[in-house]
Amino acid sequence: MSEEETKIKALDKMLQELSTEHGAVEDVVHNWLCTQNDCDLFTGILKDGRTISGSISYCSSQARKMADSGDVAMVPDETVWKWVREYFVSDEIKIEPVVAKVEVGTSEKASQKAKKVATKKPKKQPEEEEQLDLFDFL
Repeated sequence: MSEEETKIKALDKMLQELSTEHGAVEDVVHNWLCTQNDCDLFTGILKDGRTISGSISYCSSQARKMADSGDVAMVPDETVWKWVREYFVSDEIKIEPVVAKVEVGTSEKASQKAKKVATKKPKKQPEEEEQLDLFDFL
């Protein structure tokens, strides 16, 4: 298969993936991939199981490894594009699972504020005056 045929098939595969519901990040990665002239990259895109959304998961996994505090990582664009290429070109890719702890609860202060808002009575205004008071909505 020629380089041009490889690129065309890779572009078709990506368009099929993007024909389903997806986010803006997938569009950004797709647009970047479309501007490349790297036969190895397009050959990698054609590998079974390799997807744009998979490349995003891989980049997220790599960024988590870089995070000092475990919460946030700032990664230069060049590094992210290197990871995208690495995801498609490498034979073996390891994507670390997301480990997250979510706690949901209400504090006593938040509960009291919610009760105050729920029990607040609207002020009566004369019919000729149509101005709203923003504090009525708190």
